[in-house]
Amino acid sequence: MSDGALPQDEIDALLAGVDVALSGGKKETKGSGMNVLSQDEIGLLLNAINTAGKEESADGNTDERPNKFSREHLREISLIHEKFASLAAKSLSIKLQRTVKMTVASVDQLYMGEFIRSIPAPTTLGVISMKPLIGGAVLEMDPPITFAIIDKICCSDVVSSKSWRELTDNDKFIMTKFYAGLLDDLRDAWYRIIDLKPRLEDKIETDPRFIRIAPPSEWVALVTLEANINDAEGMLNLCIPHPVIEPVLEKL
Repeated sequence: MSDGALPQDEIDALLAGVDVALSGGKKETKGSGMNVLSQDEIGLLLNAINTAGKEESADGNTDERPNKFSREHLREISLIHEKFASLAAKSLSIKLQRTVKMTVASVDQLYMGEFIRSIPAPTTLGVISMKPLIGGAVLEMDPPITFAIIDKICCSDVVSSKSWRELTDNDKFIMTKFYAGLLDDLRDAWYRIIDLKPRLEDKIETDPRFIRIAPPSEWVALVTLEANINDAEGMLNLCIPHPVIEPVLEKL
């Protein structure tokens, strides 16, 4: 508990006198013999309630930190990635010879640490450079989508019955090539804002703990897309730290 905060039993005792204080302060509470709260006691109570509302989270962050993205920013980011979803669905349909649907499910702002904790482990992760912007982003793909892609490219019409299996070197090679195609669509979607040159920085990762593009307390824009490939359904998450996208926010 923060310094200066009252214990819960004292808060309860003070709350018992609030009705009396607000009603004029000239009588005792029924059956308790408790006198009306003084102005100092009311001040202590309000301070304790206010302090409790600002307790820090496990990450050391509080809700007092201002948001980095305005509603207008998030709306424009959503529009850009609706274009990306449309382009990606068309290109994936051609490559896989299957009907692919993709839509933007949500665009949010949150802390990097919250994003890392929200995604499954293991999963499919690619760290992306965002040149000419400085820094990187993360594109995460749910296992059902990953294996629907791998199974189709490997000419198997039977999707793996397991939600996850260890990716082989060949699987990672396939997904590396596949990510490259998605990044071409991402480049085209951003073209009216910036001549983006997104590129997969390293090998495909499966453990979110190895992602180090921003500290846990950094704000990020998170674009969540719903994807459907035949009977396989899942999410793609594009996470862009605020310092990376900040130089172009005024253009949005």
